[in-house]
Amino acid sequence: MDKLRVALVEDQRLFRDGMAALINETGDMEVVSVADNGRHFLDLLPDMKELPQVALIDMNMPEMNGLELAGTLVKTYPEIRVIVLTVHNQERFIVKMIEAGVAGYLVKNCDIDEVRQAIRTAHKTGFYFNEATMLAMRNGYKMKNLQVKSFANIPVELTEREVEVLCLICQEFTNIEIGERLNISPRTVDGHRNNLLAKAGCKNTAGLVLFAVNNNIYDPLIH
Repeated sequence: MDKLRVALVEDQRLFRDGMAALINETGDMEVVSVADNGRHFLDLLPDMKELPQVALIDMNMPEMNGLELAGTLVKTYPEIRVIVLTVHNQERFIVKMIEAGVAGYLVKNCDIDEVRQAIRTAHKTGFYFNEATMLAMRNGYKMKNLQVKSFANIPVELTEREVEVLCLICQEFTNIEIGERLNISPRTVDGHRNNLLAKAGCKNTAGLVLFAVNNNIYDPLIH
């Protein structure tokens, strides 16, 4: 079985080396690229035979920080799932990163098991949001004093099937699993996913979850 390819972008060498060792101890994944800042990482990518599937990136780095790097990766290398590692745990900060298109958000005091779970889940479903991230997504817009419209009043029309697909996406089901539950083909599910991305104006699956939570289509506390 091919191992899941992981990149690690972190300017603190001790943390970077320790994290790389812990990831490499895992049987199903390996660190295939390390860099000490965002610019360095972008310079490495064109020469790689196989791109990393998931990139763990630090927020505060010299030359190019995590927010700038995430924006570039989402636009130029959308196949790479970006998970941010940071000491910041403020709700507004989390929401800003999700809006930028990252697939996951972890604070640096989390344990290695959650890091491994985040890598696997982001690769499988396109995102990894733990309970703290989901709550931040719910509360972040309130803190901004934005008036989030209810589902009945959102300025896009979603079909009943699109709502079903969207809620299952939020629960981390893959296209195949959604197809089995709804008795439709994975290709049809992918078509619904693409329609949802276009209607919601989202960059990726993580953005769809943010859209669903903040428009009261999906409540992480109920599901």
